[in-house]
Amino acid sequence: MGSVTDDEVIRKRLLIDGDGAGDDRRINVLLKSFIKWCNSGSQEDGYTQYQRMLGTLGQCEFSMGKTLLVYDMNLKEMENYEEIYTEIGQNLTAAHEKIAECKKRNFTSKENTKEPARI
Repeated sequence: MGSVTDDEVIRKRLLIDGDGAGDDRRINVLLKSFIKWCNSGSQEDGYTQYQRMLGTLGQCEFSMGKTLLVYDMNLKEMENYEEIYTEIGQNLTAAHEKIAECKKRNFTSKENTKEPARI
């Protein structure tokens, strides 16, 4: 087995951690709390570990909900940007058409002024 480089470790950490909200740490804490809960001798220790697990689970659920809201917001913003992009494209096309029309008018008016007046 080859040695693991720092880059590989960082990549794996980023894949596990997701958006950098410390989810991997919370999952590790939850796993350790579960093991302690399973090995707890007294009912009081078990209850304390159980409450810690519930707290950690609540944090994970909150983080997941927040991430989903941000994801939905990003999707809506992408749709908004696509609409704006389309509108800008249409405005550019209209502007090019107006410029071409003005060039034609300018060219024809120059031709009309160059011709001598006929009486």
